Amino acid sequence: MIFKRIMNISKQFFLINTYILIFFITSFSVRAEIMERTLDNGMNIILKKDKRAPVVTSHIWYKIGSADEVSGKTGLSHALEHMMFKGTKKNPGGKFSEIISKLGGKENAFTSKDYTAYYQTLPSQYLEYAIKLESDRMSNLVVKKEDFLKEIEVIKEERRLRTDDQSEGIAYEQLYASAYNNSSYHDPIIGWMEDLNNMTEKDISEWYENWYAPNNATAVIVGDIDFDKTMQLLEKYYGNKKSIKIHDRFVRSEPFQFGEKNISIEIENKPSYLIMGYKVPSLNNKEIESWECYALSVLSGILSSGQNSRLQKVLVKEKKIASYADSGYSMFSRNNPLFLIDVNPMAGKEISSVEIELEKIIEKLKIDLVSKKELNRIKAQVLASEVYQRDSIDYQARVLGMIKTSIGDIKLIDKYTSNIGSVTAEQVRKVARKYLVPNLQTVVKVNSNNSR
Repeated sequence: MIFKRIMNISKQFFLINTYILIFFITSFSVRAEIMERTLDNGMNIILKKDKRAPVVTSHIWYKIGSADEVSGKTGLSHALEHMMFKGTKKNPGGKFSEIISKLGGKENAFTSKDYTAYYQTLPSQYLEYAIKLESDRMSNLVVKKEDFLKEIEVIKEERRLRTDDQSEGIAYEQLYASAYNNSSYHDPIIGWMEDLNNMTEKDISEWYENWYAPNNATAVIVGDIDFDKTMQLLEKYYGNKKSIKIHDRFVRSEPFQFGEKNISIEIENKPSYLIMGYKVPSLNNKEIESWECYALSVLSGILSSGQNSRLQKVLVKEKKIASYADSGYSMFSRNNPLFLIDVNPMAGKEISSVEIELEKIIEKLKIDLVSKKELNRIKAQVLASEVYQRDSIDYQARVLGMIKTSIGDIKLIDKYTSNIGSVTAEQVRKVARKYLVPNLQTVVKVNSNNSR
């Protein structure tokens, strides 16, 4: 999640004056050198200099994720991510990873509902290797049946371990499947097991041919780089690639929800768990004013940012009915996301008691204005987290890649600080009243037989 709070930042850092932080981030943005270009074939390029260390991170972001899949064909984007490491004719098998490792680098990939991204981080003098290897598998992936059959079993096992065998995983999956009737966010990123069982290497090849092309990709390179030399490398390895016709993305509108959705799951020998989600807008939503998204971000901070946040203070410290409580919201989503609240009840404590206290916390936010002191503290924490994370060139690349791919305008990064800083207590109360309501809410409870 972009601009995610770091819970372990020292208390002293949290207490830094908000306006000092705003000045710091603004100054950081002014000093940063960013170049944005588009190649003739439609490929987006974002370069950012950060010369504090002789290191560079090279990312390729494809605008394709589980939200682009259809019923009966879920999990394709994630499965293709796995297959991208199986090699090309020039670089078969694990040669790609072997080369990056020998150069002292690391590489990986990730798939979300909105995008799939691949990255390498390595000494800056070896940047050309990363660009050359990544450009090769953009066009020349070899999908062998024997490789696919092995990898699909790996993916199924990943699903069993991370979802089917975890209270949180099951609840999270059911939350989205229940909250969204028609939206493309209904299906899990990893795919339903039935769809994984029916998937073929032909499905993977077609998905690759339909979406992996320069005009559906963004290259993001951050670190110790020279703009002109880096552009020459990108032109050399990507400039001659042909663009393709990208399929129209059909937007599946979510029907009106008439009341709270409440799902109860029984799982033996697993801890109880509660997660709830409220349908809220992203910055892509043209029917709302953008300040609502920033107010929702601050609202999430009020609930869970720091040891004195409301969820921590009430559920964990005062009532001692939860061992963990958190909230989350990402305004940088292609479609309208969920505002999430999740709680791990203490062993022996009833989920119903957690629900009662959560309702009180939410209702208080709808009635009383947040104090100026609390509002400034939360803004300081949200902004401090952003400063803290900008030390990482990989984080910087992820922010740029995600915003460009999901929203389209990286200038939003420069506006983030001032927009968070301008959120008022009245705006926080307004979004709480507008969005934290039953007809936008879905609740999933995992009741463990050994904890009831």
